[in-house]
Amino acid sequence: MNKTFEVTGYTTKEEQVNALSQSILKNTFVLDICHPFPGYNRDKLEHLTTPRGILFVTSKEYEWNKILRTTKKISGFLEYDINGTYSNVILGNQFYHALRVKGIPSYEEIPIVQHAYQEEGFQFMKSKSLKGDMTAVIKVKKFYVLEQIEEGIYADKINLDMNYILIDRELNWELFRKITQKIKNNISNRNFDVVLGAFYMDMSMKEMIRIYKPNISVELLREIKLLYQKEIVKYFL
Repeated sequence: MNKTFEVTGYTTKEEQVNALSQSILKNTFVLDICHPFPGYNRDKLEHLTTPRGILFVTSKEYEWNKILRTTKKISGFLEYDINGTYSNVILGNQFYHALRVKGIPSYEEIPIVQHAYQEEGFQFMKSKSLKGDMTAVIKVKKFYVLEQIEEGIYADKINLDMNYILIDRELNWELFRKITQKIKNNISNRNFDVVLGAFYMDMSMKEMIRIYKPNISVELLREIKLLYQKEIVKYFL
């Protein structure tokens, strides 16, 4: 059996968000990731009624270690565990710092979690008047527990619907989107969601792509990896 190991890393993804106006602390800016995994068949996710990802937009950047320590402390006195980490958000032409929090069991619990962070010194940005779903580019820094399936392919041992493939080159967001669109039009099964990222692994940066698809086969992971390799090399001869 392959051993599991822990790494840190980040993902950059484009997702639909909306600004919450209820069930939040007064005059704070909170974004709900309302359509997670947009590349995956959304019909299978519409039954979800609990928050999948909440962004508490902060008035300044907070160090990752402070966020992690505070989140652990807050989880110690809540009746549920939350997962809070650093993120940044590009919304339109505006850049924001935020806490990305998962594990909140209901929207009604959001102000309780906000208040707990406030008590630990976190300051939130004042509310903004934004209506409807908006497209945001979100970068999230986090820990990963991985198991190597084969060379360049890894399974996530915490989030079991996630897998990762390593790629040879750093891609900017627009090139990644262009390559992904082409691959989606030329693959045996296109019902999966992908985001761009990197691992801090083996004393270096390893560029990777996160793949979301429940019960994905190793064969499809191999196919996805091969197609990305073929497309990427066209741009880096």
